[in-house]
Amino acid sequence: MGTSRRAFLNSASSAGAFSALGMQNLFTGIAAGLQQSPGEQAGGQDNYDFWNENIRNPESGNSRSISPNAAPRAVFVYFDPAHGFVTGSDIGDTGLPDRGDAQVVVNVDHIRPSVKDQARFANIEGGSLRIDLQQQTPLPSLAERLAWTAIATILTENKKLPPPKEMTFDPGTTWGKMQKVFFPHGGGSMTWNMFLTHRKSKWMQLFDTIRSGQGLASQILGIGLPAIAITALTTVDKIVAGLTRDGATEWLFQSSDAYVYTTKDARDSFEGSKLRLKQGMYVLVPSDQVSAFSKQQSKLVVKDGLIVPPNTSSLDVYDAAKEAIPDVTYLTIGVTVKAQPAAKS
Repeated sequence: MGTSRRAFLNSASSAGAFSALGMQNLFTGIAAGLQQSPGEQAGGQDNYDFWNENIRNPESGNSRSISPNAAPRAVFVYFDPAHGFVTGSDIGDTGLPDRGDAQVVVNVDHIRPSVKDQARFANIEGGSLRIDLQQQTPLPSLAERLAWTAIATILTENKKLPPPKEMTFDPGTTWGKMQKVFFPHGGGSMTWNMFLTHRKSKWMQLFDTIRSGQGLASQILGIGLPAIAITALTTVDKIVAGLTRDGATEWLFQSSDAYVYTTKDARDSFEGSKLRLKQGMYVLVPSDQVSAFSKQQSKLVVKDGLIVPPNTSSLDVYDAAKEAIPDVTYLTIGVTVKAQPAAKS
């Protein structure tokens, strides 16, 4: 890494670079000094279009899903300790508050790649998970809706992923004191996107630079922006589009904005596909692996954030998780929802 890039990184970090403007300056400043490797082919127009436009267009997700070359979609399943795994459309609304605001906390308990995707990670040498949560309605005192965005990048070492117990990501750690996502009237939207990119791409060079500049040893690096205006989120989209355009991207799963609700008012105010967010554990599975998951899930449970056979000892969870559904990549996501009276206008 050149001295100028290190100086830029250190000065940006010390100045609070992860504000909306700071992240833009950080990304574009470092990227300007990163050169596309000679053997790398420019391209990725479809990926550029996704980040630049389609990620905020739910209808684009529906049209992409029927394309033979479409990336797998992010599919959510809720784990009910009493009834097992329940698809998003079958979660039901028992106990759903009539109205009010909600504070939501999300945490990626574990990322467990399939055997096939572990090999893809090793070959490509890196991948990233981006999470966005947005308000559907602005706060009474604000003219614009707010969003929380976080990116976790996984870097392989000697073509090996971090140990299973380290394959976690808490977006809240990147959001400082604003870890709770506030949904006025209980409604919002979210996107979950995970992709693999070669280590020599500008995108991965960026995170290598941040990692080395901060003297970090962990193979998983997270950065985030809490409570930013939607216009700033659009800026982040464009930055990601530009930095991932220089090399081929392999998608583990992809999603455009998906509506979520925590109250009946929020549910009824939105026409279209929607997902209830409730307290508990969700499992995210790529759409092309849902069938394999469905065939095996009846004999499995979630324990300590991993999918294992029932009665698995806590001492054996990690070994058991390696053997359970080896052909399925999944994320376990802990969700906390706290209802509260609606803020006054």
